[in-house]
Amino acid sequence: MSKIAPKIDLTSEACLADEITFTLPVTEHVDNPQAILLTGSTGFLGVCLLNELLLKTQATIYCLVRAKDEAIGLERIKEQLEFYQFWQPEWEGRITAVIGDLGKPALELSDELFAELSEKIDIIYHNGAYVNSMRPYASLKASNVLGTKEVLRLASLVKTKPVHFVSTLAVFFSPEHNDKVITESIQPSDTLQGGYKQSKWVAEQLVLRAGQRGLPCNVYRPGRIMGHSETGITGNMTDLLTTVLKGCIEIGQIPERENMVNIVPVDYVSRAIVDLALQQRYGESFHLINPKPVAWLDLVQMVRNVGYSLEAKEYDEWSETLKGFAAEKSNDRVYSPLLLLLRSSSAFFAKKPKFDTSSTQSQLVDQSITCPQVDQILVDRYFKHFQNMQHIPAPE
Repeated sequence: MSKIAPKIDLTSEACLADEITFTLPVTEHVDNPQAILLTGSTGFLGVCLLNELLLKTQATIYCLVRAKDEAIGLERIKEQLEFYQFWQPEWEGRITAVIGDLGKPALELSDELFAELSEKIDIIYHNGAYVNSMRPYASLKASNVLGTKEVLRLASLVKTKPVHFVSTLAVFFSPEHNDKVITESIQPSDTLQGGYKQSKWVAEQLVLRAGQRGLPCNVYRPGRIMGHSETGITGNMTDLLTTVLKGCIEIGQIPERENMVNIVPVDYVSRAIVDLALQQRYGESFHLINPKPVAWLDLVQMVRNVGYSLEAKEYDEWSETLKGFAAEKSNDRVYSPLLLLLRSSSAFFAKKPKFDTSSTQSQLVDQSITCPQVDQILVDRYFKHFQNMQHIPAPE
């Protein structure tokens, strides 16, 4: 018999220690930060956030990174910036690698370094997380929950430092929210299944509790993040949509469904987060998705226009064919999550809430920051990158 996962009391998990308070004055450099701490700087969204912070501030960016030493850590960060075609030589002196680990006490920093950062840092962008939708809550708690507690503790010491927390719209992916319009003022229910969603819900609640104690903070909830709109570059080849499209191309079939697909380029998300943060309006939540989703069959036609032959099939027939193909590739880490997905009928096309982004859009309009439209040009750029990375074969 399969074991039933124990029910987790998420509300109890979201307990912030009484000693973490925010009664100290807010940093004097809040208008012009001299030092910014960024977690998750080598990840997909993180490197784009780093690029925006380097472009839009004059601050030194302290990047929490796992590495043997500072030189190796800095090289990892630089390699990511180069991969996305962001790197500028003059940034050499503005990036400091902080060797640590979100999943360890005190971020695995020495007492001296933790105290030094408490003194230096003016603003924190907490973007780092262990992202794995297949792992249980217990596996993700250290990085995603306890790591957030350590970030909040750092924000409370010596001076109060504003915290900008990157969450996910997946915290609303529960039956309680299905078929509803979710505005940015609505709080997600704790009736969630799946360790990643649960861990991000708890982390959000910790940030909100810190806000109630006086911390200037915001929560940013991106949707499905895809590649850069201008270059098509993405570092996330295991994204579920990308994997499904790769599988469709490999078997030459697509399912006939009427669903809408929301694709938001990573550069829009990073620009929006940094711009909204610089406006210094706190206590808010923002939904970062594309206000113009694309119909699944329209997206398929754009993929056909790239040069791929895709035959439309009923969902069940397509699913069985794809299951067989993925089973043959079960040792390929790209396809292993796809097999799990296909165990649940229509899981990829499951109903999801509709999200209202009016508050976010209204605050970005003055900066002329708009989400790029999903059109043939964008799809062509994405598939050119997939082909260059040999992730998806070029059309015959």
